[in-house]
This record gives sequence, C-alpha cells and structure tokens, in this order.
Amino acid sequence: MITAVRWRLLLALPLAAQLLGCAGSLPRLPLASQVNLEAIQGGWYIVATIPNHFERGMVAPFDVYSRRTDGDIQENFYLRRGGFDAKVRHYTVRDSIVPESNNASWRVHLFWPVSVPFLVLYTDPDYRYVMFGENNRSLGWVFSRTPTIADADYHALLDRFAALGYDTTRFRKVVQLPEQIGMPGFWNDGIK
Repeated sequence: MITAVRWRLLLALPLAAQLLGCAGSLPRLPLASQVNLEAIQGGWYIVATIPNHFERGMVAPFDVYSRRTDGDIQENFYLRRGGFDAKVRHYTVRDSIVPESNNASWRVHLFWPVSVPFLVLYTDPDYRYVMFGENNRSLGWVFSRTPTIADADYHALLDRFAALGYDTTRFRKVVQLPEQIGMPGFWNDGIK
C-alpha cells in the first residue's frame, strides 16, 4: 500500500491527462507482442525517463515485480529523493494485467478506485531491458537489470521509442550511482 498521500495524488496525474483527452489525437501504442510474466519478475533499475513532477529528485530508483497469489503483480518500488544520503523510501502497489493483452497492458492500482495504465512496449529477448509507456507519449521509462547500460543499447531503445512517436529528446538518464550526478544527459533536477 502506498503510504504518502502526496505520492498518490501525483501518480494519478497521468490518469487525469488521459481522462481529459490528451491522447485523443495520437494513435494507440502497439504493445509488446508477448510478455512472459515469469521472466519479467525480479528487480529492475529505472535507467531513463521522461522527466516528470512525481519523479523529480529521485536517485537509485529500483522496482521489484513478483506474482501475487491472486494472479496480479506486486510492485515494490524503492528510491531516494534528493540525493544518496536520503532515506530509502519504499512503496508497494498492485498491478493487474488487462485481459487479452498478451500480458503487455497493465493497470497500476494506486489507491481505490484510481488505477493508471502502464504499457509494456518492448522487452528484449533475454529480459535485460523493458520499455514502459503510455498512449499520450508524455511518460516513458527504460528499465534494466543493471544500474547502467551500454550507450549503444540505450540509443537502440530510444530509437524504438522514436518509432512509436515519442520525442526522444525529452528522455534523460536517471542517476543510479553517485558519480552520475551532474553528468550530461542525466536528470539532475532536485538532486544535491
């Protein structure tokens, strides 16, 4: 269960944007052809994102997916806000799979009755990388099994986002290691 009311409200912003019709003029995103729920389980580092208000100042964000007994996915999200000296924050939410989506369309249940879409756009064959996004293309994420990825792999993933209609100039790498603070291409807003 998410413990911070502010976090809940800020996470609901993508849903509000969709309800207001921001995605109406854009074609729906094609989803990953098939997502293996066993292979996607485990830990993921968020290595790139389109900067947004609710993730501002985060460092070392890490997500862990596991199956719940009811068949849904439990998501445990860990991060520090503002710098590496900050306390680790932990949030737990339930993700459900939209039927007949080949496990690629998820709903993140923030709190009753609010849930927001979370789309699996691509997984590499070895489940080293996952691309998540939303139909309005204002939010997108690159997840990796490791805290850093090779530049060639990163640019190949951005090329995939571009092919889906994303403005890839908006993506920034996420600070996962202290030595990345202040480096070009990283999102440093709100980090000390």
